[in-house]
Amino acid sequence: RVLVSGSAMGTEGQLTVYGCGVNGRPCYRCLYPRANPTEGCKSCSDNGVLGTVPGLIGILQATEALKLLTGIGTPMYDRLLMYDALQCSFYTIKKPPANKTCPACGPDATIKSMADSAQQSVAARGPSVDNASFRIEVDLPHQQRISCKDYEKARTIGTPHVLLDVRVSRQYEMCFLDGAINIPLDELEANLDKIEDLSDSTKPVYCICRRGIASAEATKILSEVMAGGNHPR
Repeated sequence: RVLVSGSAMGTEGQLTVYGCGVNGRPCYRCLYPRANPTEGCKSCSDNGVLGTVPGLIGILQATEALKLLTGIGTPMYDRLLMYDALQCSFYTIKKPPANKTCPACGPDATIKSMADSAQQSVAARGPSVDNASFRIEVDLPHQQRISCKDYEKARTIGTPHVLLDVRVSRQYEMCFLDGAINIPLDELEANLDKIEDLSDSTKPVYCICRRGIASAEATKILSEVMAGGNHPR
């Protein structure tokens, strides 16, 4: 398998190709063997990106893909391209040989699945990807779920409720639904009394986020607290 890899963050971008060198190596982890717990796995939503940068990197990725499909030119399997938008500069570095002790592609590899990779990256997750929201799915009973269409009906007919937006503040400030109250997931348990006051212990609380993961976790927390008897439903 061949991966044309592109990334963009802030005003910088990177481009390379994995999987078509000698035995398909070096791999990404050969180049970056240790996750940086300070910088972490930053995301564009947490740290921002100049909109033209991913556009440019995407065009370069498409070009590399066409080269691979047609067999023309030399794919960037042995090089890493770095782009700096502020200086309008491109810098190419030659990749080192494959790491013989690489935990992903070495003979004694310990990272053999996505779960293994996620566990290895625990210390380097971005600020909005905490241990709770990193889970792919949080199981919720059917009665604790609501579809977008059903929620829109509730808004249209004016059903009293509390709309709780549990995204990080930076995401909430970018855009939000009218009437939403922002309490980030990691601050939820410290604001249970505030949520109870807003719901008046009678109004339903609908949780919302960007992907449905943090909101499911918030619903789970609120339902567990509700089981105690004196908090919102």
